[in-house]
Amino acid sequence: MKTDLRLNVLRNWRFLLEWATFISIICMVVVFALTASILPAPAPSPDADGLVAKYGMRTVLFILFALGGGVCGLLFLLSRFPRLYRYPVKINADNVELQYHIAKIALCTGQLIAVVVTCILMLRVYEQNITLHSPDFRNMLIRSAVAGGAVYLVYFLAARRYR
Repeated sequence: MKTDLRLNVLRNWRFLLEWATFISIICMVVVFALTASILPAPAPSPDADGLVAKYGMRTVLFILFALGGGVCGLLFLLSRFPRLYRYPVKINADNVELQYHIAKIALCTGQLIAVVVTCILMLRVYEQNITLHSPDFRNMLIRSAVAGGAVYLVYFLAARRYR
């Protein structure tokens, strides 16, 4: 009875996160389409320092979109083919569904983090406010890495707890 309740809760969370991931990927495509459609933007000032000034707005925007889409695609493949994923516990007939749902929740959360970071970076490209050496850029990457690490840590602890 308790296992059925856990499975129902995990199924509901997985369902919500899958829809949130789907909607966020659509939002990423829309942000890309909208920012790409309004290009060319005003030319950067001659003293501008950053990726947009060096490579151009379209190139940087496309590279960010491709990187974000690639990360989401890899996480999507891992979630669709559960045998590719290495689980932190031994899988048996009793815990296979529980572990699958926990892993799926973690992968969907990772996709959400990747989409949010990609959208923020794409919007900064249009503002011509993206440099690799700025503290703001490094802080955002550090925060997203910490969020991804926290998701993995929570997943690892939950998987071990519900063997």
